Parts: sequence; C-alpha cells; structure tokens
Amino acid sequence: MANSKKLTLFGLIGITMAFFGTVRSVPTLAITGWTQIFYMLVAAVLFALPIALMSAELSTGFQEEGGPQVWVKKAIGEKWGFVTSWLLWVQMFFGMVMVASTVGVLFGYVINVPHLSSNNFFIFAVILISYWGVTLLNLKFDMVKIAGNWGSIIGVYIPFVVLVVLGLAYMFKNGINPAGHLANFKAGDLLPNLSDLGSLAYLSGIIFIFAGVEISSVHANNIENPKRNYPIAVISSVILLVIFNLIAGLTVANGVPMGKMELSNITQPYMIFSADLGIPSIFVNIISAMILIGVLVQLSAWVLGPSKSMIKVAEDGNLPPFFQKRNSKGIPITFVMLQAIVISLVSVMYIVVPDVNSAFLVITITTTILYCIVYALIAISAVRLRYKEPNMNRPFRLGKGNGMMWFVSLLSLLSVLITIVVSLIPPSILPKSFSTGYVIYQVVATVVMVGVALIIYKFKKPSWKKSD
Repeated sequence: MANSKKLTLFGLIGITMAFFGTVRSVPTLAITGWTQIFYMLVAAVLFALPIALMSAELSTGFQEEGGPQVWVKKAIGEKWGFVTSWLLWVQMFFGMVMVASTVGVLFGYVINVPHLSSNNFFIFAVILISYWGVTLLNLKFDMVKIAGNWGSIIGVYIPFVVLVVLGLAYMFKNGINPAGHLANFKAGDLLPNLSDLGSLAYLSGIIFIFAGVEISSVHANNIENPKRNYPIAVISSVILLVIFNLIAGLTVANGVPMGKMELSNITQPYMIFSADLGIPSIFVNIISAMILIGVLVQLSAWVLGPSKSMIKVAEDGNLPPFFQKRNSKGIPITFVMLQAIVISLVSVMYIVVPDVNSAFLVITITTTILYCIVYALIAISAVRLRYKEPNMNRPFRLGKGNGMMWFVSLLSLLSVLITIVVSLIPPSILPKSFSTGYVIYQVVATVVMVGVALIIYKFKKPSWKKSD
C-alpha cells in the first residue's frame, strides 16, 4: 500500500517540467539568436543540475518543512537561514512585477489595441490593477483551489505547444528568414560576442528560466528508489526543458525580424506566424486571452505561497508581532499587504526606464541576482552539512565520499559568481545614458534586500517569538 502513493519516474519528470513550463521566457531566449544554444546549455549544466542535485540530497536528508532556509539554518546558523527565507520572499517583489507586466501586454492584444503593449504608463497601471486585484480576491477566496490545474493547462501548456507547432510550420514553409535573428549563420554565432559585453546580460535572463529548480526536490522522498530515480528524473527534465525551449526559442528567433523582438510580448511571434500561415487574426486574440489566464493564475499562487512561509519565520521570533497577524481565514495579512505595496513601488520602474523591453530585462536580472545569493548559501550549506551531520540518513546522496559534493558545490558557486558578474554588465538594449544608473540600481537593490534582513536579525528580540 505504501508504494501506491509513491511517484513514478515519469510522474516526477512531469511535475518538474510543470514548474518551468512557460512561454514568457521564450523572447529573452530568442533575441540571442544562435547563441541561445550555448546559453541554454550553460544554464542547464552549470546552474540547474548542480542546484537540483544538491537540493535533492538536502531535502531527503532533512525532511522537516521549510526547504532552503532549514538547510542553511542547520549548516551555517539561524541568521543566514533567516536571510535565505527573506530573499526567497523579496525576490518575488521583482519577479511578480515582471510577470504582471505581461498582463498589460496581453490585454492590449485581447482587446485588439496592440500598441498599448509598448506604452509604459498603461503597463504600469495594469500591473497595479492586476496585482491588487488578485491580492484582494485571495483574501476572500482560495483562488489557487478555484483555478486548479486548468489554469496551467489553458495558460501554459496549450500555448507552449501551439507556439512550437506554429514556429516549426513557419520554418518548414519559409526556411531561414533572411530578416530574422538566425540569418547569415556563421560558426562564431554559436558563442557569445565578447566585443559586445552587453549581450552577456541575456544569459542572466535565460538562467532565470531555471530559477526555483530546488522546488522539485520536495518530491524526492516520494519517488520510488530515490537514489536511482531522482537523478534520472532531474537530468531527463532538464534535457527535455532545454530541447523544448530551444525549439521554441530558435523558431521565434527565425520569425521575428532582427531588432524587433519585444521581450515582454509573447503574443508577437503568434501574430507573425499566424499572419504568414493564413490563420485568422482572432486566433491571436484567443491565445492572448489563454496566456493571460495562465499569468493571473500564477500571480494568484504567488500572492499567498511565499507569505505562508514567511509567517512561520516571523512566528519563530525573527520578525516583530506586527508581521505575525492573520485575518479570520488564517491568511498572513501583513505580509500579503506589504508585498502588494512594495510590488507597486517596484513597478514604477516601468515609468522610470526608457522602454518596456528594457524595464522587463532589468527586473528579470534583479530577480536572478537575488536567487543566486540563495543558491550560493545552499551550495555552502550542502558541503557544510556533510561534515556537521555525517551520520544523517540521506536516501539520495551525491557520491559515496565527499568529493562529488565538493565538485558539484564548487561548480554551483562558480556558476552563481559568473551569473552575478554578467548581471552587472549593462544590457546592450539599454541607452548608454542609463548604463551607470543600471549598475547602481542592481547593486543598491541587492545590498538593500540583503542588508534589511541582516539589520532586522541584528535587532530581533526574544519577545518577538510567538508563544504557543
């Protein structure tokens, strides 16, 4: 009977892919042309796989609820455990602004006024309306339960499959588009152009596709024979994600003319492919509405998820009683309202930064940097716990001795360091006048987010701990 509840190998592959199946990141991949193959392999091999494998060992060895903050707390102390949980919460301020920005773009196409997709003030207004809307709905209703899995099917899986099919049909019909990002192929196009360092910033945006890869490790204990099946599931999932994303990315790169890619506008390739293949324009309105549903469901899931984790951290005494308030439905009201306010402030970026494309990329990169700090702490903790808790039962273990763990951890730290360095290079799509401002913004945003957590921890009081 016990085994009847176990996940199969294929079940875990499906769940892992579900975490990362999204059409939103395809334009960021496509704008790099042929170089996306190199970037995607770097993101998968140096970033996603090491973190997923370390997280698998940690989650099977330390099974209490809490994930990364529990691992880091046990390895290097409560302070850094708190910083980890804090960063996993605050990164969503930037991540959700990026996700919500696509609502405005999609809505413009749903109502047949596509020029709104490049209007900064319209995007800003829609971010505020959509995020506050799903926040207030979540205070009244369990929107994730209401939306269920159909939101992902309608808004993510069907649009992704349709995009791949249309892209391949376009390529079979037209071959390589001479005006697209794949034209005039040279072997050197497969590697980054080091004479244009600003183009390296796209690597950070592509790495963001795999951000959150540690989440699938929570299922490591539920799979049959985790020692054998978990690494197979993770490696298979990453390979399949690389293949599907590259097919989508290369076909979109082929269809969208050079210099015309709109990073926050996933509707653009559907429009190009449909017009070329003779598909009625109403199809674009329908697919935009479907993706819009998926984005709103994703926003709903993020409204409460991180807040529920943070209130446990608060009740452990890491934050004042003000943060520990719940409403009559048990929802952590302070966190939910605070994150809505901060997300509203971060969305001002869409008014400050010259165009929607640039703002979208800048905010994606900020989110990636914050994730990278968490992954550095996980990598350090994974090695530390090998020596601190040598006798811990680890159903999934990286290698017999400690050598493999050291190798994977150092590989992960190297990839995190490279990602952060690359993220601080001003992207080539930004105006030169904004380059210095970009670097200052990324440094200040990161220092403030980490610094606030350290200051709160330094001044925490025993009276903050919630009595049972």
